[in-house]
Amino acid sequence: APRAGAVPAAPAAAVLTPDRLLDLVCLAAGEALDGLVPGRRAGVTLVVGTTDTGGNALGHALAGAGDDRAALAGWVAERAAEQLGLGAAVTVGSASASGAVALGYARDLLLAGDAEEALVVGADTVSKSAFHGLAALRTLGVDGCQPFHEARRGIALSEAAAACLLRRPSPGDDAVLGRLAGYGASSFTTHMAAPESAGIELALRRALAAAALAPGDVSFVNAHGPGTKLGDVAEMRALADVFGDRVRTLPINSVKGLLWHCQGAAGVIESLACLLSLRHGTLTPTTAAEPVDPQWREHDIVTKPRELVDARSAVSVSCGLGGVNTAVVWERA
Repeated sequence: APRAGAVPAAPAAAVLTPDRLLDLVCLAAGEALDGLVPGRRAGVTLVVGTTDTGGNALGHALAGAGDDRAALAGWVAERAAEQLGLGAAVTVGSASASGAVALGYARDLLLAGDAEEALVVGADTVSKSAFHGLAALRTLGVDGCQPFHEARRGIALSEAAAACLLRRPSPGDDAVLGRLAGYGASSFTTHMAAPESAGIELALRRALAAAALAPGDVSFVNAHGPGTKLGDVAEMRALADVFGDRVRTLPINSVKGLLWHCQGAAGVIESLACLLSLRHGTLTPTTAAEPVDPQWREHDIVTKPRELVDARSAVSVSCGLGGVNTAVVWERA
């Protein structure tokens, strides 16, 4: 249930409040739980991925006032679980990769038998602290996200929430969209804001190994594709290292040209885009990518809607500040 809105300039009126983030989480989670009988909800663990973990000005102000909402994301997850009748709540904060890391964490819970079902919610608002922090790192661009564009200048932020319910396979489950086949992550960087291709490559290789897939088995890649000068280069270099010569014919897209950067929600939204593409046999275009950077014009950067023939699996890449790199492998149901 994505809800996105673009903010092209400093969000003077966008002040993060705990209740606003809670509303976003509950909205997306409620839609994902629609139709789930109340008796089953107690066995669902809520996993919230967000960048809003309370270490900002609002969090400090609440802490100074003795408000239990100071640990912002933890408070939001616990209150959302209470309102929705869920059994437990966990918070994941891993910068812009939070949603993807939350998916990986939920997968681990299920595989370990520590949860019967896991509801993963990626959610974020556009706040002053996030905006000015990214501006200080010279990460923002005035033209919005333009993945792989020859004149890309940086990211633009969106507010969004999306939810995905994960459970172990069961016979005759017609509601299944797909299978989370593999997850890989790495913490690897030499710079706060610039990703390293080696770190992205490692996450990709770990995800494919977990899914027991070879690079040739992947039907397409939904790239992190933020539209930053260094980020797109690092990611494309990592894809080349993993997929070899096939990288030129491998369909690659990014939803950030359309939705902009949904921060902690991005990993969940982009995973759902992969699932829906596999299910419906259509690959979504990379909005705002043309003209593509000359170094990738011989690659298959998807810029128009395209039919997918016999697509079985897809990889979604998510990265975050500080060297967080993730890859999630999805397979068609």
